[in-house]
Amino acid sequence: MRSTHFYIMGFSRTYWDFYVGFGLFVSVFLLLAVILAWQLGGLPPESLALMRGTAWTFALCFTAITVLSWKYFFVIPIVFSIVTTVCLIAAAWLSARPKSG
Repeated sequence: MRSTHFYIMGFSRTYWDFYVGFGLFVSVFLLLAVILAWQLGGLPPESLALMRGTAWTFALCFTAITVLSWKYFFVIPIVFSIVTTVCLIAAAWLSARPKSG
């Protein structure tokens, strides 16, 4: 992966550069997702009810990540993706329910 060089728009790159770059890119995205989920989880129920679209979009995004994990990865990322997706779907579902009591 490091020995095959090719030129793209004036830059010399290898498959290793893309491999590492996309890995870091996804890691940064997942860090953003963690922070966003944490922030959404701390909102009052009234605000969450107004942000149903955001919560469902977030859940849908992780559903796609679960499908990709299932297709391209192995057991541990698949399990974490499934658990995360189930939690986000449950959170999106519950975000619109009015608090009883």
